[in-house]
Parts: sequence; C-alpha cells; structure tokens
Amino acid sequence: MDTSQQHHGLWLIGITILLALLLSLVPMEGVSAWARPDWLLLVMFFWLLALPGQIGVVTCWFCGLLQDILYGAVLGQNAFAMAVIAYIVLVSYQRLRMFSLHKQAALVALLALFRILVDQWAQNINGVTQTHWLVFLPALTTCLLWFVIRPAIGWLQRMVVVF
Repeated sequence: MDTSQQHHGLWLIGITILLALLLSLVPMEGVSAWARPDWLLLVMFFWLLALPGQIGVVTCWFCGLLQDILYGAVLGQNAFAMAVIAYIVLVSYQRLRMFSLHKQAALVALLALFRILVDQWAQNINGVTQTHWLVFLPALTTCLLWFVIRPAIGWLQRMVVVF
C-alpha cells in the first residue's frame, strides 16, 4: 500500500471514530434512549480486527477519554473499559478474525456488557445507581448492529483502497 492509500485509510478511521462519537450524542427519548447501541465499541472493534497495527490500546484509551468528556462521565471509566477491550481483542485478533459473524457478534455483546458493568460500577461508587434491567439493553442492540456495521465499514475500507 502506498502512502496516499495509507493516508486515505487513516482518514477513514478518523471519520468513522468521529461519526461513532457523534452518533453516541444524538438525543433519544424513552426506550430508544435505553437501547442506544455502543457505536464507539462497534467501530473500534472493527478497526482492532482489521488493522491491529494502527489501532491499539492507546488509541482506544484516548477515544474512551473523549467519550468520558463528551458524556460528562467519571473521567477514565470509558477510557479504562476501551483500553481493556482493546487489549483483549489485540491479544487474540488472529483467532477472532476467523470467527463467523455470529460468533463475533456474541463477543461484541460480551464486550458491551463489560462496558455496561464498568459504567454501573463507576456510578455506584459515586452514589448514583440504576437498578433497572433496561441498562443491559445496549448489549443486545450493539450485538445486532454488528451484522450491519461490519459489512458497511468493510465495504468503505475496500472502496478507499481501490481509489
């Protein structure tokens, strides 16, 4: 890959991450607010599998820190969760690439559950508790969205390499 294609690829990574952060800020009401998928997790999981040499633990930590700032969350909770997720994926990315789409979606659901549990833990430490079962709904929506996001970003990645 020549340098111009590499720069196009880096722009695509940046744009997808920015889009994921913006989608996570879209106002929602009612049950749809409870079911908000974890856009950043989906995008970072894709790039960690596709380009593990360019996206790593530090990039995921920084994106999680940006998410902490955007959400007004406890500083470091999303950064910590994203760094742990990046480490888990990077340690076994060669094996995870060989997983079927369904198995990858199941892993995405488990990683989303991990993020939810970290979020709940940080909120409990600060005295803010949500004991409603709907807090786990994003794991399901994130898992289901993986069936759309993986082919869509993969198609974009191939289009950038072609041009």
